[in-house]
Amino acid sequence: MPRLTILLAVLAAALSLAGAAAARPLVAILADARGTVATDLMAPYAILAESGAVDVQVVSATRGPVRLTPGYAWVRPQASLADLARRPPDVIIVPALEVEDDPARAAWLRDQLARGARIMSICNGARTLAAAGLLDGRQATVHWYSRNEMRKRHPKVRWREDRRWVTDGPITTTAGISAGEPATLQLLRELAGEDVMRATAARLSLPLPDSRHDGAAYRLTLGAMRHAAFNRLAFWTHEDVAVPLSPGFDEIAFGTAIDAWSRTWRSTAWASGAPATVSRHGLVVYRAQTPPGRFDRRAPLPRPDVMLNTFAQVRRAYGGATARFVALQFEHPGFQHLGAAAGRR
Repeated sequence: MPRLTILLAVLAAALSLAGAAAARPLVAILADARGTVATDLMAPYAILAESGAVDVQVVSATRGPVRLTPGYAWVRPQASLADLARRPPDVIIVPALEVEDDPARAAWLRDQLARGARIMSICNGARTLAAAGLLDGRQATVHWYSRNEMRKRHPKVRWREDRRWVTDGPITTTAGISAGEPATLQLLRELAGEDVMRATAARLSLPLPDSRHDGAAYRLTLGAMRHAAFNRLAFWTHEDVAVPLSPGFDEIAFGTAIDAWSRTWRSTAWASGAPATVSRHGLVVYRAQTPPGRFDRRAPLPRPDVMLNTFAQVRRAYGGATARFVALQFEHPGFQHLGAAAGRR
C-alpha cells in the first residue's frame, strides 16, 4: 500500500509539472538558414528564456544550422516548422531575414495568424510580414532605412515613425534592431505580468520598455555616407574580429557583438572558440568551419549595458564617427551622442 501511495504521488507530481509546462505560452522565433540578423534573434530569445515564464524555441524550416548575419556564426534550431504541428506556437517572432519573400513561409505565417497566433516582427522582419500581406490595412513600423521604400511598396500599410513598436490587433512590429529588447519586454509583460517583466529586465540589466521614438531623427547624412564609404574603400584597414565564446555565454552580448562589429564597414566579426558552444539558455552556436588563420582584434562580450558598451568598444577601436554609424544602423536612441563623445577619426 505505501508503494502504491508513493507511485500515485509521483504520477500526480509529474502530471502537475506537465500541466504547468503546457500552460506556459509557447513563443517561436522564426529563423532562416540563409541568414537571420543575430541581435534580432538572440535578444528576444534571451529575454524570454530568462523569464522562466514562457517556453521559447528557435525554429526554422529544417533543423539545419542557421547563419547569423551580418557576421559569421551559426545557430542550431531547436525545432522545425513540422515539429510545431504537435504544439502550435502562441506567439511567433520574426527577425530580419535575408530572404524576405519565401512563399512557403508566407503561407505558414498566414495560416498561423488565421489560427489565432500573435505575430511580432523585429526591425526589418516587418518586410517579411508585409510581403506576406499581413500588414495591409494595419499600422506598422520598420527599420528607419526601409521606411520610405516600404511606403511605396506597401501603400495599404500605415507606416509610423513615432513609436519603437506598434501593435495593431494580433500583430506587433518594431523599429530598428535596438527596439527588439524593449518590445520583447513589453510582450513578456503581456504574457506573464508586470512583476515577471520587471524582474527579468533587472536580471539582464535592461531598461524598462518605453515605446516613444523620434524616427525622423535617423537618416544618412552626407558626413555619415562619406565616413562609411571611406571605411569600406580603405581595404588596408579592414580587420577580422574574434568574438570569443565560452560555455554559458550571454546571448544578448554575443548577438550584439557579432552584429555591431560587422556593421563598421571596416571589420567582420567571427564567432571564435570551440566548434560548437552552448549558451546560457541552451542555444548551440557554431563557429565557421574555416575561420581566418589569425584575428586582428578580439571583442570580449560586454556586460552590463550591452549595446552602449559594445558601441564604446567600437569607438575605442575605430573612433566616434564609426561608433555613431553602427548605432545609427541599430536605430539606437543614443546614436547622436556617440560621435560627439569621442570626436571623429
